[in-house]
Amino acid sequence: MGERIPLGYLVPLRLLCGLILVIEGWGKLRHGWLHGAPLAGTLDRWVDGHQTYAFFLPVVRSAQGHPKIFGGLITAGELVIGASMLLGVATRATAFLGALMLFSFAFGAGQGLAPPGNALLMGAIFVIFVLAPPGRVLGVDAALRGRLPRWLA
Repeated sequence: MGERIPLGYLVPLRLLCGLILVIEGWGKLRHGWLHGAPLAGTLDRWVDGHQTYAFFLPVVRSAQGHPKIFGGLITAGELVIGASMLLGVATRATAFLGALMLFSFAFGAGQGLAPPGNALLMGAIFVIFVLAPPGRVLGVDAALRGRLPRWLA
């Protein structure tokens, strides 16, 4: 019971982050991100506006060269990671992927610690989810505990 109470406090945060990602992913799915044009426009604005952090510019340039691939990865990533958080399944592994994705958004957009933009904050929350997987309370991870490796659930 010592572990359940602190992890229980993370459940509303897990559900909120999952819902945000599913809503964002669904919007991208409906607005043509699988075709790459919306992502290409976003990346062009970031690069033309000199928003991208210099160390992350090679990644953004790679995404500019392959907008369909990256648009599909972003859309699928948001939907799958969001659904995983909502269901509480494989939260540790998907939180790692979510943090990677969200920090990529933040570095690509040049987000700082002040608003606008919440990718940096959500990335930090997902790092907490890697360290303390909230799916072990009110999630599928609780039922799979002991059956899956600790790094996954």
